[in-house]
Amino acid sequence: MPVAVLTRADVAAYAAALPAWEVVALPVTRAEPPSDPEALAEVLRQPHDAVLVASARAAQVVRGSDRPIWAVGPATAAILPGAHVGPGDGASTARALLAAMGPVRVLVPRAEEGRDEAIAILRAGGATVIDAIAYRTVPIAFDASILHRADVVACFAPSQASALPALTCPIVAIGETTAAALRARGYRPAVAASPTPEGIANAIALVYPLGR
Repeated sequence: MPVAVLTRADVAAYAAALPAWEVVALPVTRAEPPSDPEALAEVLRQPHDAVLVASARAAQVVRGSDRPIWAVGPATAAILPGAHVGPGDGASTARALLAAMGPVRVLVPRAEEGRDEAIAILRAGGATVIDAIAYRTVPIAFDASILHRADVVACFAPSQASALPALTCPIVAIGETTAAALRARGYRPAVAASPTPEGIANAIALVYPLGR
């Protein structure tokens, strides 16, 4: 049975989407509170018309918001009842928000070291962006020997791409932002068409078709 190593702790849904694979969880980073929690609290109090959230960790700080929320991926949207699920990654979700609401004031909670493609798209579309540093991601120690067993590695965030050692097996990215971080390290990742377990499974099938 081929082995797919996923750089996250919660892999049950991905294992269900990959029944012919041994799916191994290998978290390589963890989320910690922002460097300045008081600054985050102040930013969250600013008036805004909509929220764009790209991760489950960022979603925690806007739970209970009465503003329209646009979430990247169903896993993030599941934490925020009533949220709009974006059509793909953060960039495409930002475009969808602009198309639906126009150049409004948008709160964007994100990682301290997070990419800003969605923010750039919102601003280019005339939106006012309230940039909220909701958490920071730090690397953790992990057993890299597991990677020697991997037939495919799936990566879920730019910070995880930075934490990985050199890989020789095929690699899959959850979205274009993560793929860009992997390309910067010299990889040629397959990119999931949607940030879902099924999207990851389909991308894995492209780089490692079973029965080959």
